[in-house]
Amino acid sequence: MPSLILNRRWQFRNQKDGLITQLSRELSLPRSITAFLVNRGLLTKDAISSHLTVSLVGLNDPFVMKDMDRAVEVILPHVFSRSKIGIFGDYDADGVTASSLLYLFFKELGLKPQCFIPHRERDGYGLNKKGIDDLIYSGCKLIITCDCGISNIDEVGYARDRGIDMVVTDHHEPLSRLPDASAVINPKRHDCPYPFKELAGVGVAFNLIRALRTNLYKRGFFGSTKPPNLKKYLDLVAIGTISDMMPLFEDNRILVRAGLSVLKEGGRAGLDALMERAGLRNGNTYSISSRDIAFRIGPRLNAAGRMDSAWTAFELLICDDREEAKRLAERLEAYNQERQREEKRLIEEVLSLINEMGDRSSYILFGESWQKGILGLVAAKAISEVLRPVILLTREGDELVGSGRCPEGLDLFSALTGCEELLTRFGGHKVAAGLKLRKTDFSLFKERFEEIISKQIQKYGIKTDLSLDCEVDLREMASPDYLRFFELLEPFGPGYESPLFCARNFFLKGTRLIGDRHLKLYISPEHTSTGSCLDLVAWGHGDKVDLSWEELELAFTPSINFWQGRKSLQLVLKDARRKTR
Repeated sequence: MPSLILNRRWQFRNQKDGLITQLSRELSLPRSITAFLVNRGLLTKDAISSHLTVSLVGLNDPFVMKDMDRAVEVILPHVFSRSKIGIFGDYDADGVTASSLLYLFFKELGLKPQCFIPHRERDGYGLNKKGIDDLIYSGCKLIITCDCGISNIDEVGYARDRGIDMVVTDHHEPLSRLPDASAVINPKRHDCPYPFKELAGVGVAFNLIRALRTNLYKRGFFGSTKPPNLKKYLDLVAIGTISDMMPLFEDNRILVRAGLSVLKEGGRAGLDALMERAGLRNGNTYSISSRDIAFRIGPRLNAAGRMDSAWTAFELLICDDREEAKRLAERLEAYNQERQREEKRLIEEVLSLINEMGDRSSYILFGESWQKGILGLVAAKAISEVLRPVILLTREGDELVGSGRCPEGLDLFSALTGCEELLTRFGGHKVAAGLKLRKTDFSLFKERFEEIISKQIQKYGIKTDLSLDCEVDLREMASPDYLRFFELLEPFGPGYESPLFCARNFFLKGTRLIGDRHLKLYISPEHTSTGSCLDLVAWGHGDKVDLSWEELELAFTPSINFWQGRKSLQLVLKDARRKTR
């Protein structure tokens, strides 16, 4: 039975009722929380306990990563000789946070690092000769890449030919051939034994400074002073990891959870100003979750590189002057507002074109004057509507350049690899990628790509059902202790999505419109007027205030709401359908 809001069928995850009952009792956890954890593959008491009590001690050893020892041996002489180190970063939030992390770390060591971040429109994606030349001209004998470089064979060779030591740190899918750098650190290298493959670019950079600090300490670099406490950099790691939509489990869960704690305490002038501007201040601390990074902080940092130059975001992150930080945060706010307006206009145009094309296995569209910086965002919005891969391209000289997004279950990078001879450049992941091709190859590329995706769909299918964790008893959720247990589950994100629960038996105590677009329901497990009550927010559904809500089943996600210095459990409506029993 299709639902009323999303028009999708509901599918409850396979429930291991006996195991859930046993673990809930042994761990003294609410049943719904235990069901969520079991559904995420945590099937033992020890696995759940370890998951809920994450610690930095649980991170994998950075030296397990292929080439990490070589990278350290290359970098250390430059540190000891106090020579200038060049940093070449990407222009998205992941690359900018990684660049800022390395820049601040080397400054803390007493060095004067030099950073280059390409301009999306003028320089394009990835390592380029202009940036290399700029860093060489400034006196750098070593260049470290952040969040890029794995596919830049020619550019790395160009730097090596000019006598420059190159260390590539990246996390994108490698091609069949690796660049000839002094060291190539990427957990996705086929020969890399590092057990966790889903680090963001900033996560790889953080592992590099962990390894550097260890060896600097062993070699007496710090003398009688304490080595740097790297925990203070985890705010940057959390932002880059979440903004790049990396799966939030294993190493990423540890890094992000610790990074959120650093962010809540504040102290970094640029991020404090940005969080203040985003409305995340809560008394003397900051109320920030993984969702806030994904929808408030990350977009503001990304807006700089999308609408102008990512250098503004980099300046904000390394800024230690609070007045300057406020000025930079305001500039990012203006970029973000401009980005929102342009994105809204373009998504309407793209969806209109897709509707004209009818049903297809994929949608590849070209716009002569589309703004390159927002194509990935618009493609992501489009796939949520059509549940098919979407690639959007615009003109760049004699070539077409753009971004693609892909629904979960299909492999965009693999499909692009199958079209490799038609592309002048591409890189990315299974669900997101950038690409460039000759305009003359556009028709052939469309035909080849659609053929590959059609075969993937035949093999794997397209997931359309809404997957729910379990039905909940609202009396359990109304307990004062539930919020404390729910907080242990965070942070949520790709690969570790928020719980999605169903409520069938409840009483509606009241409704209230929030503005003219949103709706709040007050629901209770009890019919009495004095019983406990839970807030359920239906964002964008103010027009449904007169629905017979008690005749419906509700699919919702719990969240933590901060208001006037207090936090409470708030339910967020995802979908609704007529009662099935």
